[in-house]
Amino acid sequence: MAALGILQLGDPRLTTPARELRFPGDEREAARVLQRLSGVADAVLRAHTFSAGAMGLAAPQIGEPVALALFRPANAPQIVLVNPVVAEASPADPGEWEETTEGCLSFFDFRCLLRRPKRIVVRYRTPIGEPRETVFDEGRLARDVLHEIDHLGGVLCLDHAERGRPSAYVV
Repeated sequence: MAALGILQLGDPRLTTPARELRFPGDEREAARVLQRLSGVADAVLRAHTFSAGAMGLAAPQIGEPVALALFRPANAPQIVLVNPVVAEASPADPGEWEETTEGCLSFFDFRCLLRRPKRIVVRYRTPIGEPRETVFDEGRLARDVLHEIDHLGGVLCLDHAERGRPSAYVV
């Protein structure tokens, strides 16, 4: 994945929180970053077939320190999130969250085991600054969107490791 322009584990830019884009004013920067992010996502999809048929990528993963991420769900239109904020997550009790693995393009040979909510409500902006709110609750969608939002905060799935439990697996 490094050959496709994706920063790899150990690069300090992956753990540095991204800056929010401001609207009006940052529309041109949002369009530029989205174009670059889309190009890398296209290259990733040409190079690899994902078992879930979906993939996501956050701007910090390609060295762009802004709060913009995209997600390409299987058989659905691309989702672009600018300055996303999780407004609600459920179930409320983390003990009821789903535990499963997730992969990351920034350390492609590992999968992280962690708990995530099954449903989230996200407030964000479009690349031209329009406010939106979306519920993500189908299949792995909430988990995958949270993974990308974490990247924008400088958080990796490895950071969610629970003490005393295995948290990463080599694939």
